[in-house]
Amino acid sequence: MSTPETDLMDIEERLRAALTARADLVRPEDLAPVAPVVPLRPRWQSPWVLLATAAVVLLVLGVVLQGIGGRQRSDDIAPKPDEQVELELPDDVGADWTPEDLASPSRLDLDGDGTKEKVVFLAEPTKEHDGRLRLQTTLSSTGEEAYGLAQLQSTIGVITFDPIDADGDGDQELVLPWEDLGAGGPSAPGHPLVYDLRDGLLVQVAVDRPELLQMGHVPVPGSATQYYDMVHHQAYWVEDGQLLSSRTVRPFAHGNMTVLSPEDTVVDTWRWVLDESGLLRPEEAGCLVETRESERRPCPDGAADSQPVLGPASTDGIGVGGSASFVDGYPRFDASIRDSQEPVLDVQVRADLGTEGVRLSFPLDLPDPVVDLQQPTGVFYDGVSLLVRSASDPARMAVLVQRDDRLVALDPVGDVPFGTGTTASGQAYRSWVTTPRDQVTSGGQVTSGGAVITVVGGDDGSWQAWSWQMVSRTEMAPLPWGTVCFDDVVDPSTIRHC
Repeated sequence: MSTPETDLMDIEERLRAALTARADLVRPEDLAPVAPVVPLRPRWQSPWVLLATAAVVLLVLGVVLQGIGGRQRSDDIAPKPDEQVELELPDDVGADWTPEDLASPSRLDLDGDGTKEKVVFLAEPTKEHDGRLRLQTTLSSTGEEAYGLAQLQSTIGVITFDPIDADGDGDQELVLPWEDLGAGGPSAPGHPLVYDLRDGLLVQVAVDRPELLQMGHVPVPGSATQYYDMVHHQAYWVEDGQLLSSRTVRPFAHGNMTVLSPEDTVVDTWRWVLDESGLLRPEEAGCLVETRESERRPCPDGAADSQPVLGPASTDGIGVGGSASFVDGYPRFDASIRDSQEPVLDVQVRADLGTEGVRLSFPLDLPDPVVDLQQPTGVFYDGVSLLVRSASDPARMAVLVQRDDRLVALDPVGDVPFGTGTTASGQAYRSWVTTPRDQVTSGGQVTSGGAVITVVGGDDGSWQAWSWQMVSRTEMAPLPWGTVCFDDVVDPSTIRHC
């Protein structure tokens, strides 16, 4: 006669045998860790199974079974590992948070019924206004509340992009910009947060190749040097209900809060679509020419970046006994070269425009000194700055900048020669400061001068162009502009593609 104990032992033996057989079907790839996003409802809840899983052996086997389909998964919330992406579902918190005063509600058709929902933003109360943001709405199709959570760097003045329909199914997705408000500065990379309605929740969708969906100056891995790194300029925008992004084909030098990019750049573009797995994926959308004013046009045949602004070169200056007034910048000042046994540069800063009058002097230890009439403001603009060169020895050149009540010469660091001459290896080089161009940009702005440029000749007739930037209180370093050619290098305005 059987007893409850023997019956239970028989059941456990049968379950152990069945589970062992199923475990034998497990392949190595099935053992990859699967992190469930939400607690999932068991597919079956037999009391015998619950009793059996209390055993240590069955608990171990249960972990294996969880990875091979032992629980029910929703197509919308818990996708299959090999077909859909893992989602992070929002906690139901923040219903009592305060609506963000400076954020306008977003209106879009989240559920695809033809009526736009109003999404309001409730800010988590924190001292620094850097808490979470609850996205909350009432669905017009069901009258039920839907919500989501966003983590931005600030909950003040939340803005949204126009809605998109990334999967073409008739309902729209919400797009929030995430911006870096920290030490990265205004050009630090940001990216969009895209929210899709799934099972009554506003869920932030996962992104495939997120490095292509950014805005700002994105560093090229491994490109950092002591004084600069190389960056791609990237952007994203919404157009005709589609999310698009771009990245410059060529990277550009970035250092001292400056990026050496030309006015027009050639960019690759992508269109972002939600695939059947719920993943936001990029699709190639062709080539565009992008301007600094974010105007975009189709690429013509043979499209290339516009040439860097390397000229015109300033040629006017004052010599010994001469004087000049510098009134276009700040501060305004007068300069002269005193005729003495050793020429001395005298600078009188004017006591106007909120500045104190101060007199500065600097011995000019070079033959036949000339002070250029164009200030090198591309190197230093927060005070007096001057470019000094020798009329008889063009290899002698210096950039002088104001440090409190004195002038100092910046030390050129790096391997690029400064001045005009020939290197020990026979490479020609030339340096100059640019003057403002007569022509205007496509955005209608006259470009300012003041950039200090050096070009170094190559064996094939090309020139490697460099722009000097101040990298410390006493040093300046060259940043690469790229390879250019000239019809006549003495006249930098004759620049052309090689």
